[in-house]
Amino acid sequence: MKVQIKLCGFKNIEDIIFASSLDIDYLGMIFVKDMPRTINKKTACRAVDICKSNNIKSTGVFLNQSRDEIHEILNEVDLDVIQLHGNEDVNEYTCLKKEIIKTVHVTKDSQAPMTNMNFEKYNYLLDATDMKMHGGTGKVFNWNIMSDMPHDKLFIAGGLKPDNIIDLLSKFTPKCVDVSSGIERKIGYKDHELMSDFVQKINTFNEK
Repeated sequence: MKVQIKLCGFKNIEDIIFASSLDIDYLGMIFVKDMPRTINKKTACRAVDICKSNNIKSTGVFLNQSRDEIHEILNEVDLDVIQLHGNEDVNEYTCLKKEIIKTVHVTKDSQAPMTNMNFEKYNYLLDATDMKMHGGTGKVFNWNIMSDMPHDKLFIAGGLKPDNIIDLLSKFTPKCVDVSSGIERKIGYKDHELMSDFVQKINTFNEK
């Protein structure tokens, strides 16, 4: 199974243009107000057009926002995917008619709540939790919690970077790997060398 790539947390067009030149599958943007990586709608619309031209799925990240609020954003920004990053009931958002990724937050050593995960209907993103930040924490969780989960339904985030991505892939092959802070040297601004390195390592793995 080819491991897909999601680069996330984009807010400026220069980084988006560079990311679109790489062999990636998803490009993520934050639509939560007052976050370090929040994107404005004008830039997001340009990003969507760039993604469509490069066969990349534009992904909007939302945090405990109502269906109506997300629907209003979708009317302005034609996203391909919505990522629900809070405590939402994912079933309440299917009416938006978009591919949905539901985030499950796990602590460093905890087990993810598999009992509430409907793998037949949704993809799930496992991410390291932080009491102060909602994603982009740079923290890694215990990857072994994935052992009994269907890997082809999992997006993995949390502390991934060029230095450790092969460590993960040598143990597990999820549907997709997701990185934000691991391709930054300054929060909210992507490092093009780190992006290239991250993508190249995954592509090399996929070619084996």
